[in-house]
Amino acid sequence: MPATATKNAPAYLREARLSAGYVNRGTAATRVPFSPETIGRHERGDVSMEPSDAVIYARCYDRPGLLRRYCAECPVGQQIGRKVNDRDLPFATLRVRRLIDDGQAVANRLEQIAFDGVIDPTERADFADALEFLRRLEDSITDIIMIGLENGTAAPGATEGGHAQK
Repeated sequence: MPATATKNAPAYLREARLSAGYVNRGTAATRVPFSPETIGRHERGDVSMEPSDAVIYARCYDRPGLLRRYCAECPVGQQIGRKVNDRDLPFATLRVRRLIDDGQAVANRLEQIAFDGVIDPTERADFADALEFLRRLEDSITDIIMIGLENGTAAPGATEGGHAQK
């Protein structure tokens, strides 16, 4: 007898609905162009969401952070290492501050590596370490952007080009 794959329900979708003030799927269906049954299927993971579905939920629930969560679970997001961390603002801020302090040493080493335009075998490990550092910094900055998006204080395009617009 073949084993059936179990999908993980996207808990973030239900959380987004509730935080948007829709206590049940029926009330959510007054704003989202899906039936309560379809919303339930998406929330339970019975039916996979398409990217366009995630965009609709994010817009209708006014929860742009939902897109980052969706992308962290999609094949493309997993391939490029996208992830979402639920950090509170003080922790996220301290983490960014610490990483920025450490960033000057990483920038100096990258400048040394880039000086001749070639990453030679003796520089590969340092270059890989620098890339890992930059990924951690990106994740930490994104944590703060997500907090801003979820609280309505960051510009909607803040995650698009890396700069919040005023």
